[in-house]
Amino acid sequence: MPSLDGQLIVETLIAFLMIGLLGFILRWTFSRDQGAPAWPPSDPEDFGLLTPVATADTADEAARVRAMLADAGIKATTAAGTDGRHRVLVFSAELDRARRVTGWSA
Repeated sequence: MPSLDGQLIVETLIAFLMIGLLGFILRWTFSRDQGAPAWPPSDPEDFGLLTPVATADTADEAARVRAMLADAGIKATTAAGTDGRHRVLVFSAELDRARRVTGWSA
């Protein structure tokens, strides 16, 4: 009859080996490619699918423009730029309509 202590040690080693193997597989699976772009993008003025429809000096002014767009049924958000000014952003498909609503050209 094998020793119970020996069997416990073997089972414990197998459990730790399985955990290590799982960690290795997960690290390999979810590691980033060396050539993959970093997130967030390195360009702070890149808003992805959103396009600036207006630029405001204060957050309150940007919030007013966003509220005006919301009243017209246009989804919008705001983002602070690196220059301290605030951008009101909309989806590209809504850009022309949003410019008509706000009366802003850029």
